[in-house]
Amino acid sequence: MAIDKKLLKRLKALYVEDDKHIRTELSALLSNFFGKVYTAADGAEGLKTYLENSDDIDVIISDINMPKLTGIEMLKKIREIDSSLPVVFATAYSDNEFLSDAIKLKVHDYIIKPIDIRNLLAVMNDLANILYQDFLIEQQNSELEKYKDIINTNNIVVKTDTSSTITYVNQHFCDTTGYTEDEVIGQKFDIIKHKDTDASIINELFSTVLENTAWKGKLKNATKTGESYTVECYAIATIDDAGEITGTISVQKDITSELNQRREVQIALMKDKGEIFIKGKESSTELNTIIKELNNRVNELQKLYKNSELSKDKIIYQAEKHTLENKRLKIEIAQYKKDGDSSSKALKINKKNSDLKQEITKLKLQNEKLLESTEKDFVQERVNLEVKIDDLEKELSEYKSKMDEIIDAEVYTQKLNYWREKAKEEAKRAETLERKILQHGDQGILNKLFGGKAR
Repeated sequence: MAIDKKLLKRLKALYVEDDKHIRTELSALLSNFFGKVYTAADGAEGLKTYLENSDDIDVIISDINMPKLTGIEMLKKIREIDSSLPVVFATAYSDNEFLSDAIKLKVHDYIIKPIDIRNLLAVMNDLANILYQDFLIEQQNSELEKYKDIINTNNIVVKTDTSSTITYVNQHFCDTTGYTEDEVIGQKFDIIKHKDTDASIINELFSTVLENTAWKGKLKNATKTGESYTVECYAIATIDDAGEITGTISVQKDITSELNQRREVQIALMKDKGEIFIKGKESSTELNTIIKELNNRVNELQKLYKNSELSKDKIIYQAEKHTLENKRLKIEIAQYKKDGDSSSKALKINKKNSDLKQEITKLKLQNEKLLESTEKDFVQERVNLEVKIDDLEKELSEYKSKMDEIIDAEVYTQKLNYWREKAKEEAKRAETLERKILQHGDQGILNKLFGGKAR
């Protein structure tokens, strides 16, 4: 077997030999392979050196025949302290009577003097391998203990036999369920089953695990007082040294608080969605009300415009009628002058003409009043509408901002633009009406009413 120098360097040895020359040479040689070498000249000194450095010595290499204390006597005292420390005896053929005692003291091995260094290193290499494997096992056991502590601290652990009878529970189980260990040991696993949990789930768990297959799932359990708690359960089979299934072990994580928090979040989200829907509905109702008001105002404007058109047409008709009448009278007067009619006819004509002038004057006054009233109403209405449009635009802008988070505001924007364009069209139509009045009305009256506007 090849010598593993790295493994040998892990060893720290005590070499006990009463021959100074052999002790010096061999200890110097072993120092090249071992991590550290302690030396002693006899059994008494070897025992003393061990007691002083017991935590730092992995193996003892010792002669048997030595003064003060023999190797056997030294080992007997060491075994009172440490029953497993490896010891290798260097023995001569004449020391055979000590071998039975060495076997009783659990000596690891022995080598024949004079010592063959290769044989000694081979024995030490085997021992180093054994000690290293023991070290790894100890490390693994230590890690497993840590994992076990972590699992016990943070999870519920339940062990059962093959008939689902509980054989072990940890403290976390007792803290969660309210049961004491004595109350559940010997009871069936379903003692903690909640009434809402189907018995088939428990049966499936045990049938799966007892076939040496892991089972994972959620279980709704009940405490001693009947309160429910939910766990994520992972269950496996327990196996003895012969490979036979002896029962089950389940590790359960309590997720009740997580499920409650998730449920609260879902309820809160549903509540928020409901509030958003209600607010959206209210905002939609308000917008519909505003749009309805705008429609009513537009209808009023259309009626006002229609009345203005009728008044304008009536005024234009009266003006044209009187103009034609004046022309006819002028033609008659000219004809009378040409024919030289009597003064009585001239007086009648003058009277009739005077009456017509008075009527024209009255019509002009009515026309002036009507134009003045129409202009004032029109101007005031236009100002009111402009103010109202500005206010509505601001309100619509605010409602648009609110509705951006709930519904698509593009539809309302289009409606706003539509009514804005509609208002502009109404303003243009009003301006057109004003120009028509200015064009067809009497210039003198219009100059008085509008100053420099008449053209």
